[in-house]
Amino acid sequence: MDKKGIFVVLEGLDGCGTTTQTALLKDWFAGEGSKYGRCAATCEPTAGPAGSLARMALNHRLHLDKYTLALLFAADRTDHIFKKNDGGQEPGLSQWLAQGVHVISDRYLLSSLAYQSLDLPMEWVLQINSQVIKPDLTVYIDIDPEIAQGRLSRGRLHQDLYEALETQRRVRQQYEEAMALLIKTGHRISRVSGDQPMSALRDDIVKELLPFLEK
Repeated sequence: MDKKGIFVVLEGLDGCGTTTQTALLKDWFAGEGSKYGRCAATCEPTAGPAGSLARMALNHRLHLDKYTLALLFAADRTDHIFKKNDGGQEPGLSQWLAQGVHVISDRYLLSSLAYQSLDLPMEWVLQINSQVIKPDLTVYIDIDPEIAQGRLSRGRLHQDLYEALETQRRVRQQYEEAMALLIKTGHRISRVSGDQPMSALRDDIVKELLPFLEK
């Protein structure tokens, strides 16, 4: 049987550090963690067709109703999973994992459940994502919305669609509900504190990954 890669997702409020930690983990796999195999770093929304439209909506350059936006995120996710690297495009998650490459994704299903359920039934959002593959581990970076907001405000000229402080407070509540829902369906979710230096946060995330890598 071919060795399979592990699939790890980083989640949390905007400003919690998922993007920074994705890059730090990729560097860790290239150095100290190289004995565990290759690693690919990716993110959602992707740079694909559906993901590009989703980013335009987040940046207020495209106006979509709440149902269409949720379906667009779901379409981007299935493309993220199942696309082939024909024509030189980046492989999909399933192709990487089948080749034994570990994948770190900056956001995934849990983000859709937390953010889209602000305006839509969470069960419906889960239903339209029913074909996605289950991560081996989702790491939720827990942070106070005020701290996250302070990070976002540094050097930013505008707010994306969901970045207002009151919205982020609601999103944090939705994350708790979404994690409870996914845990009931067999998802493994770990919680780490985002209110610490980035290097210490990376170390905490590595501790969560090691049991999966050492199997």
